[in-house]
Amino acid sequence: LGLDWVVIANDDESYHRLRADRVLPVTGHLVTGMVGWGNVKLDYVGLNKMTTVRDILTWTDLDVVFTDCDNMFIRSPFDAGVSLGDLIRTREYDYLYQPELHARPKVGYKSPGDGGNTGFWYASGRKKAQITAFFGSVVVAVAGRIAEVGHGADQNIWWQTFNKMRQQGGSGKGPWGFRCVRLCDRKASCQAPANDTLEYCSMDPFVHPTGWEDAEKWADSLASYHANYATSEGKIP
Repeated sequence: LGLDWVVIANDDESYHRLRADRVLPVTGHLVTGMVGWGNVKLDYVGLNKMTTVRDILTWTDLDVVFTDCDNMFIRSPFDAGVSLGDLIRTREYDYLYQPELHARPKVGYKSPGDGGNTGFWYASGRKKAQITAFFGSVVVAVAGRIAEVGHGADQNIWWQTFNKMRQQGGSGKGPWGFRCVRLCDRKASCQAPANDTLEYCSMDPFVHPTGWEDAEKWADSLASYHANYATSEGKIP
């Protein structure tokens, strides 16, 4: 897969503690300390994340896998036989997302494709103009919400923006880059050329879960565990 990695540093101390070739400074608001859900500082962390990814996709020909620091890897998510790695290797998808679930779903569960966690995902750079336009529209929306009402979580706004694009019916009137979307194994939301259709799929929630309190029961089958429902120091094992 030709993997490489960097850390997005939200403050100066983090930036200077890491090797220069393994860290990217944010270009927006600096955020220090532990912050939790509902704190506008965390909203700025989300805005920094979306801005940095937009810039990487704009300035390079790279694909991006993003992970929050509370997403723990039990084994490599890129190995053969692991959901994320297998989906990437198909080279069929522009975006791969993690379903947002607080408990283990029933066998046969299929994600509806209208929401997910923005703390662990993959974005392909193969449709560069379209994917950078989409992430750019998210950045504008998050920054605008924070400026307007004093807060704005990137996860909610990312999916609100995505669902507006999904529901536009191919009119092409939005700023989103893509005209249509297609969830894996389902029909496209509308008809458009391949470059104007965002192909997306969910990671297997049985392999890449979010927040199950009893996840240790299935530890042998997990590749990652996202502790997104833990708070503050509770995220530290």
